[in-house]
Amino acid sequence: MSDRDLAARRLLAVTEEELQRVVLDIHDGPVQSLFAALGQLAALRERLGDAAASCAGPLGLAESLLEASLRDIRQIVTTLHAPEFTAHSVATLAEELAVQHEALTGHEVALDVAADLPAVAPIVKIAVYRVLQEALSNIRRHARSSTTTVRLSVRRACLSLEVEDDGQGFEPPPLVGPEATEQQRHVGLRGMRERAAMLGGTLTVRSRPGAGTLVRVRLPIDVGTSLGGR
Repeated sequence: MSDRDLAARRLLAVTEEELQRVVLDIHDGPVQSLFAALGQLAALRERLGDAAASCAGPLGLAESLLEASLRDIRQIVTTLHAPEFTAHSVATLAEELAVQHEALTGHEVALDVAADLPAVAPIVKIAVYRVLQEALSNIRRHARSSTTTVRLSVRRACLSLEVEDDGQGFEPPPLVGPEATEQQRHVGLRGMRERAAMLGGTLTVRSRPGAGTLVRVRLPIDVGTSLGGR
């Protein structure tokens, strides 16, 4: 492995650590401040007594805005938060995201996990988790799908993740080569592409309007052993 490849893979691990620090900072900072602001508004309403009726509109709006902000922040924090990767298998991580998707959409996820999945390094688990998380997020936001299938298997010394939906589909942009997309609206696809590429893997997206979407990522099973144990 070249020094450049090693640096890229270490960057993935460090980036994940930074994300978790951001999660803690948000929880200990803005979230607590918003809770405190809601408490102050409740105290103000109580102190105003009967006079609060004349301020009911502005007070109610302020409380609603704060509560909506808290919900949005919780959703963002939930997305950024990650489990302890060293303590869980790839299959367990995939199941966690599938259950979360079902709770958010009310649609079942068919999870097909091969029995012979090997243990992999935490950095591979991170990549699989984040790619699956982004793929499911795209389904919720864009696909209008009622059926989602997640497959984990081993193909030619590679861990294979497939996420397929029966939604409205789209025209995928080029992901590799000189015409590969760098557009802001494709930031999710670019992120999945870069995570796979940094580990020596590949990402493909197959879709067309009206025909659903299949996202496939393949990662070498033995990648990451130089960054720590399995």
